[in-house]
Amino acid sequence: MDKFIYKNKLDITVLSAKMSKFSYKKHSHEEYTLGVTLKGIQQYNLEGTSLASHKNGVMLFNPEQVHDGNAANYKDGLDYVMLYIKPQLFLEALEKKILLLLINQLFMKRN
Repeated sequence: MDKFIYKNKLDITVLSAKMSKFSYKKHSHEEYTLGVTLKGIQQYNLEGTSLASHKNGVMLFNPEQVHDGNAANYKDGLDYVMLYIKPQLFLEALEKKILLLLINQLFMKRN
């Protein structure tokens, strides 16, 4: 597996990975985890349900949500990126986005 990991000062971690004959055993993360499949198909089990993310597919895992993962086809391999965002930072960003949407809706109603 080839991988590149970057962490910024906001404590957001980015993982870029390529795999073929590799799989993740069941695990979880303390962060919200947002991923995009760039090439191939990523198969994973999430809370007893078998799922797949195809090219340009988006995955979102809540903190402590148990899952595994592997390339559906070892020959084709799998390329993907993941963002790991601490819950407090994720919720603060979501609250700001919701607040901006509400302000925009109120402003548009007045015009």
